[in-house]
Amino acid sequence: MPGVVGREAELASVRDFVATVSDGAAALVLEGDAGAGKTTLWSAGVAEAEEQGLRVLQSRPAESETALSFSGVGDLLDGVLDEALAPLPDPQRRALARALVLEEHEGPAPDERAVGVAVLGALRALAENGPLVMAIDDVQWLDAASSSALSYAARRLGAERVGVLLARRAPLESALLAELRRSLPSERVTNVEVRPFDMGALHRVVHDHLGVALPRPVLAEVHEASGGNPFYALEIVRTLQRTGMSVEAGKRLPVPESLHDLVHGRLQALPEESRHFLLGAAALSHPRVALVEAATGVSRGAGLSPALETRIVELEGDRIRFTHPLLAAGAYETADPLRRAEVHARLAELVEDPEAKGRHLAASAEQPDEVVAAALEDAARHARARGAPRAAALLLDRARELTPARSPQDVLRRGVDAAYLHFESGDSPRAEAQLHDVIAELAPGRQRARALMRLARVRSYEAQSEAVDLFLQAVDEAEGDREILAVAHDGVAACLFRLRERLEDAVEHAELAGRLALELGDESLAAEALGSQLLAETILGREAATKTAGRALALQDAARNRRVLAQPLFSAAVHWWWTDSLVQARDAFLEMLRRSGELGDESSPPYVLVLLGQVECALGRLESALTRAREGQEIAEQSGQHTLVAYHLALESLVAAQSGRADQARTAALRALELVPETGGRPAELVATGALGHLELALGDPGAAVARLDPSVRYVRRESMAEPAALGFVVDHIEALVELGRRDEATELLDWYEGNALRLERASALATCLRCRGLLAAQAGEVDAPLAAYAGALEWHARVEVPLDRGRTLLALGVAQRRAKRRREARETLEQALAIFEQMGAGLWVERASAELRRISGRAASSGALTPAEERVAGLVAEGKTNREVAAALFLSERTVEGHLSHVFGKLGVRSRTELARELASSSTQVVVESNTGDFPVSGAPSAP
Repeated sequence: MPGVVGREAELASVRDFVATVSDGAAALVLEGDAGAGKTTLWSAGVAEAEEQGLRVLQSRPAESETALSFSGVGDLLDGVLDEALAPLPDPQRRALARALVLEEHEGPAPDERAVGVAVLGALRALAENGPLVMAIDDVQWLDAASSSALSYAARRLGAERVGVLLARRAPLESALLAELRRSLPSERVTNVEVRPFDMGALHRVVHDHLGVALPRPVLAEVHEASGGNPFYALEIVRTLQRTGMSVEAGKRLPVPESLHDLVHGRLQALPEESRHFLLGAAALSHPRVALVEAATGVSRGAGLSPALETRIVELEGDRIRFTHPLLAAGAYETADPLRRAEVHARLAELVEDPEAKGRHLAASAEQPDEVVAAALEDAARHARARGAPRAAALLLDRARELTPARSPQDVLRRGVDAAYLHFESGDSPRAEAQLHDVIAELAPGRQRARALMRLARVRSYEAQSEAVDLFLQAVDEAEGDREILAVAHDGVAACLFRLRERLEDAVEHAELAGRLALELGDESLAAEALGSQLLAETILGREAATKTAGRALALQDAARNRRVLAQPLFSAAVHWWWTDSLVQARDAFLEMLRRSGELGDESSPPYVLVLLGQVECALGRLESALTRAREGQEIAEQSGQHTLVAYHLALESLVAAQSGRADQARTAALRALELVPETGGRPAELVATGALGHLELALGDPGAAVARLDPSVRYVRRESMAEPAALGFVVDHIEALVELGRRDEATELLDWYEGNALRLERASALATCLRCRGLLAAQAGEVDAPLAAYAGALEWHARVEVPLDRGRTLLALGVAQRRAKRRREARETLEQALAIFEQMGAGLWVERASAELRRISGRAASSGALTPAEERVAGLVAEGKTNREVAAALFLSERTVEGHLSHVFGKLGVRSRTELARELASSSTQVVVESNTGDFPVSGAPSAP
C-alpha cells in the first residue's frame, strides 16, 4: 500500500481483514488519538478492498454533521441507491427513500427501526453480487439516526459477505461500534490501536510531506515534543521552518500556531498560581513536587491540584508528568520571559547535577559571563562523558554565546568543540556550518589546523576526496603539533581506505599516525591509527594484517570511550568478516551498535549497519540484511551522511539481487550509483555493480553481467586489492566469462584470484575457485574433473558457512551428476541445494534447482499442481498462521509468501484461507516442481567490501 509508512503491522491487519470478508461479516476497528494516522490507514483499507475487487461504501462524517439525521446512511448508499432500493419490498423502499429525502413526504418522520430493516435489506442485496465493505471514518461523529439504523443491521449480519471498516478517535464512543462488538463473534472483530510513530517512521512522514530530512538529534526533539503523533510533528516542523528557530539548551520546541488555541485554552483556564507551578515543572526534565514548590514558591495544593483535576498533568509518586509533551511546551512558552529566567535561576541554585545546573544557567543568563560560560563548558564535559553528545553540543553552543568578547580564543575553541559534538550526535549539517563559520575567522596556523581537522572528519562522510585535502591542509598548518599531525594522518588513511584508492599510501599514513601517537603517549589515538592500518592491510591482502589486528585489539580498552568507528574492535570486525570468521564479525558489529548507544555516538551506526548487513547476506539472512539496509539508510539520511545513504542503497540492491527481486535490485542499485559521483562512495559503487552483475548472471544474461562487472574488476586489480573474500563479485565475472566461452580471460582472472586465496588460505574463496574450475572443465566436455572439483569445493565450504555459495556449488554438482547419468545422486544433491535456497528466500536459485530436479523426474508440469514451496506455504496458512508467521517459519519475506499464496489460490480455485483449509483437508495435493528447463550458470554470491 504505497504512501503509508511505519505501519507494517497495521497494514497486515488491513489486508487480513479484507481477505476474510468473503467468509462472512467481519469488522476492523482503527482506534487512536487525533492526528495519530487513523484516516491514513482507513484510506489504505478502502484502497486495498477496491484493489481486491470488493465494493466499498464510504462515509466520512464530521462533528458539524452529527445533527443531520441519516446523513451517514446517505453517504454510504450514494452511488448505489438505485441498486440498493430496487429489490426492497415497497414499505422498506419508501422508509429508506423518505429517510434520505428522495421523495416528498408529509407526516411523521420514518421510524428508525423501519429504516434499519431497509438498510439491512439493501446490504444483503448488494452483498449477493459480491463482497462489500462499509467504511466509516471518524465513526464517533456518525449521526444518531444512522448509527441506530446501522446498528440494527449489524445485529443481523452473519453469513453475509459484508465487512465494516471503522476509524474511531479515542476515547470518544460509538454506538455502532459497541453493537458490532456485541453482535459479531470476537474472532470476526479486529481491534487495531494506532500507536505513536517511532523515530524512523516519523522521519519518513516528515520527509514525504515536507521534503526535508531532519538531522537525527532534531528529529529526536520533534519526536519527544509531539509524542510520536504524526500530525503534531508535521505542525512543529512547519513552525520551525516558518520561524527559522533552532534547538537550544534549556528551551523547549514551540507549540505550533495551529494548536495554540487547543493547548493555550486549556492552560489559560487554570488559576495563575497553577500556571506558574506548571512553568516550574515544564522547566525540568524530571519534575518532582518538592523541587517545583521550592523553585516557584507555589504550594502543592494551589499549584498542582487544579492541573491534576483538568488532566493536564498526572502524578506518579512525587513525579509530575504532563499528559502530552505539547502541554509542557505550552506551559513554558506562555509564561512571562522574566519569570522563566527567574525560575531557571532558582533551579540552578537548587539542583546538584552539573549538567542540569548548566541547562538552567544557560536559560537564565542574558549577558556574556565567563563564570557562567565556564560552568556550561564543565556541564558539557559531564554530558559527553555520560554518552550525551547532543546535550553537550547545545551546552557548549550556549557557552560560546556567553563567552565575553575579550576572550576570542575561548569563543573559537568552544565553537569548534561544539561543532564536532553536533557531528557525533548525528547533526552533520549543523556541525559543518559552524565549522565553516569558525574557520573563516581564523588565520593559517595551529588553531585553524585543529578546526580543519574537525571539518575533514565531518566531510569524510559526505565527500571523501575533499576530506583528504582538508586533512592534508591541516598537516601543512599544524606547525609541528604532533597531536594534530597524528589525527590528520590517521584521517587521510581512513579516507583513502573508504575511497578504495592509494591504499599503499593509506598504510603509510596510518603507520606514521601510530608512531606519533605513541610518542605522545596517547594509546587511544594509537589504537585508532592501528585500526586504520589494519583495514588497509587487510584489503591489500597483506599477511601482516593478522599481527596488526592483535596489536590493535591490545589497545581496545584505551579506546573504549572513543566513537565506535575509532575503536580497534570495529576494524577487527571487518578483518574477521573478510578472513572467514563471519559469526565473530557479526557479534562484533552488534557489540559496536550497542556501544554506540551507550556513548551517544549517532555518527557511527550507519557505517556499522551497512557492514553488518553484508555479513548477514553472507550468512544467508537476507531479510535481516534488508532490515539493516533500511534502518541504516534512514539514520544516514537523518545525519546527513550521503555517502552511506548510497552504500545502504547498494546493500539493498545486493539483498534484492540474491533474493531474485530484479526490479527492486535495479532500482536501488541505480539510485546508489547516481549518488556515487558526488560522494566518492567507491564501496557503494562496487557493491551496487556487484549486485547488478549477480542479478544479470542469475537471469541468464552473462553478457550483461560482464558489462556490469568488468570495470569493477579492472579497478580493484589496478588498486592492488587482493583480499579474495572482499572481492567475491570477481567469481561472478569469471563465471560469466565461462558462459560466454571466453575461456582464456576466465582462466587468467581465476589464476589471479585463486593465487591470493591460496596464499591467504581463505576457505570461502578456495571453495568458489574450485567451483569455477569445475565449470571450466564441464564446458570443455569433461565428466570426472567437474565432479572432483565440486567435491573439493564442498570440503572448503564445510570450513566456513556461506549458504548461497554452498547451495550453488551443490547445484553445479547436481548438474554434473545428472550429466554423468548418476540420477539418484543428482536428485539428492539438488534437493539439498533447493532446501538451502528456499530457506534463504533466494527466488531465482529456487527456480533453477527446481528446474534441474524436473529434468531428472521428466514429468510434465501441471498448472494446477503446487510447487514444494507453495505446498509448504499453503499448509501453514491452513493451520491458521498469518503471512508474517509463515514468513518467519520458512525464512521467507512476507512478499514472497504473498506471491506463493496468490498462486495457490489461483491453482486450487479458492478465494479465502478458510476455503484453502477445507480444500487441503478434503484432498491430497500433487506436488510437481515447476520451472523452466535448461542448464544455468552457477557462481559465488557477491561479497562486497
